[in-house]
Amino acid sequence: MSQGSAFQELNNPPVSSIPASVEEFLQQLAVPTLLRLDGADQGRCRFVVTLLHGNEPSGLKAIHQLLLEGFRPQVTMFVAIVSVSSALAEPLFTHRFLPPLEDMNRLFTSPVAGEQGQLAQALLALIRDHQPEAVIDIHNTSGDGPAFAVCAAEHDCFYDLAPLFTHRLIITDIRLGALMEVMDLGCPILTVECGGANQRLSDYVAIEGLRRFLTASNLAEAASLPKEEKLALDIYRHPVRLELQKGASLCYADTPCEGVDITLPTQIDRRNFGIARVDSPLAWLGPKGLDALRLVDARGQNVIDQYFVARQGKLFPRVTLKLFMVTTTPRIALSDCLMYAVKESYHQLEEAPTDDHWPDFFAGVGSLSSG
Repeated sequence: MSQGSAFQELNNPPVSSIPASVEEFLQQLAVPTLLRLDGADQGRCRFVVTLLHGNEPSGLKAIHQLLLEGFRPQVTMFVAIVSVSSALAEPLFTHRFLPPLEDMNRLFTSPVAGEQGQLAQALLALIRDHQPEAVIDIHNTSGDGPAFAVCAAEHDCFYDLAPLFTHRLIITDIRLGALMEVMDLGCPILTVECGGANQRLSDYVAIEGLRRFLTASNLAEAASLPKEEKLALDIYRHPVRLELQKGASLCYADTPCEGVDITLPTQIDRRNFGIARVDSPLAWLGPKGLDALRLVDARGQNVIDQYFVARQGKLFPRVTLKLFMVTTTPRIALSDCLMYAVKESYHQLEEAPTDDHWPDFFAGVGSLSSG
């Protein structure tokens, strides 16, 4: 194990050196780590990022299991395990980040001073240096729900990558400073939300998706499967974020909380990727009504009146919506957002494309699916 300025490096660790439990493995790492496993083809590489948030362990669990198995990737594999200190803070895997530090996945598109900013820039430098074919950023959702993938650009390569993990793909034009928004790395970056951190299915999504990502000889293979084996892609465009206005209060309960600006049902995360119709109440509102909330679009504008309406002290959709990233964690609802939504008119279901258009994704970089 060698030390770098921001990431320690762990190269081709033998199975005998890997602790039996993921908790012991995390403690062994202790600091941000770049793991390298040489592939059968060492002339190419792929990159995985996990644990940007310390309470999202499915990606780390998947990597730990692959190491225990003595996994051999098709091409050289790099894995950046980032927010180790947040994950190690007791209770383990419960802290998204440790205040007064900031959310790591908000620091990638503009230089930020301090230790976290250096770590973000170091991660980007590693990706640039190694020139991977693609980057997969593994997360868990902040509430229970099914897996989905997110990208920050409309391009055919994401129609190839997403089905390795899930049939749901969100194409977002909201910019928050996330890793997937960095457009000058010479490769596509796909965020994969595996589902809730406490759902066993999330761990399965992470490990089986990574197996496919790391063993495919060509990353366009998902799109070149026989027609009867293709996944139909469930695509969502132009999401918006439902946030609390500054100073607004919330609670989670199954009856309205007195004096609180919005009361969300305790199992509202069951709404994830369900249809929310105009006659379906989502929450109870306090005296401020809709003024306690704002719905932010890609321009940073509050467009809540286009999506929601207050009736009889409750929050209703104004148009048919699909909801996702619905959280039941008050800390995340207060510091980040309550949920995302897309209009049903921005949602489509289609088969994965059959043509491979990857080489033109970044002009001058070369083929992303060579080999």
